[in-house]
Amino acid sequence: MAIINITPLTDITALIASDNVSEGDALLLEDGIYYQTVIIPKNNIRIIAKGTEVIFDGKSTLTAAFTLSNVTGVLIKGINIRHYRANGIVIEGGYGNRIIKNTINNMLDSGIVMINSRGNLIWKNEICRCGNGIILSLESTSNWIIDNIAEECSDDGFESVSGTENNNAFIYNKAIRNCVSGFGIFGNNNLVLGNLLTDNGNGLVISTESDSVAIGNIIKGCKSNTHEAVGYKNHFAEDNHIECNRLAGIIDRGESGTFLNNEISYNGNSGISLSFNINLVMDNILVCNTPENIIDNGTDNNLINNIEKPCEPCEAPSTVCGDCADKAD
Repeated sequence: MAIINITPLTDITALIASDNVSEGDALLLEDGIYYQTVIIPKNNIRIIAKGTEVIFDGKSTLTAAFTLSNVTGVLIKGINIRHYRANGIVIEGGYGNRIIKNTINNMLDSGIVMINSRGNLIWKNEICRCGNGIILSLESTSNWIIDNIAEECSDDGFESVSGTENNNAFIYNKAIRNCVSGFGIFGNNNLVLGNLLTDNGNGLVISTESDSVAIGNIIKGCKSNTHEAVGYKNHFAEDNHIECNRLAGIIDRGESGTFLNNEISYNGNSGISLSFNINLVMDNILVCNTPENIIDNGTDNNLINNIEKPCEPCEAPSTVCGDCADKAD
């Protein structure tokens, strides 16, 4: 493995394509502003910022900062990416790439995009003011999206686009003040664990297919729907803390869901709303959700051992929560 020092004057795409770079080499980037797009066609290339001022600037004309094309084992770490016309980092095909501790802002499209790619680790990236934060599409499966921040995006913070994005894990991320949804999760058997969602348009939307799991998330300050399962089977939600949202705490428009031990309080259009059938709602704590803590408009739903507390005098959600946007942190 060779270690190659890179400056802003280096044409990184041409260098990687040349015989001077082999699979497994590490490119160490000096501080400075890089006005370029990098295409990576070789496996196991490591691109690492040496300092804290490595900046890739698209000047609002270049399409993407980095494109990984059918490769495996590529690492991109510690880079500041700004002002690209489409995306910050694009992974097309391939598997097992590592996108770590990058800062991405002001993309017209998305911060990080995975297209038909699997087994990637997306960890500790900070994404702000993009179209979407992190997006998975076209059969992107078995990816790890951990401890990232997606903030003030015009669409979704985190999104898997269709029913073909399966077995992905979204763990300990933060979605803050995104216009459409904090999380929009389609597909089968996805895990949404320990995330913080504050002041988004929608909170967590689970839709299409079956078997996804939401555990230990905090959702507050949503302007529209909060935790919603749409047309979904066998959704499992436990130990979520849902408070001070404009509409219902949990809206279930699917079948055979299981909702256990959630704390749901001070939401403006019911605590749990069931529209379909054969769901289990058990051991939840519901406090002062208006007009009712639980609304059951389905059939054969089982409501067991839930604790429901009505609003005390002068304890309406609007009184307790105030402006939830100010409380989001």
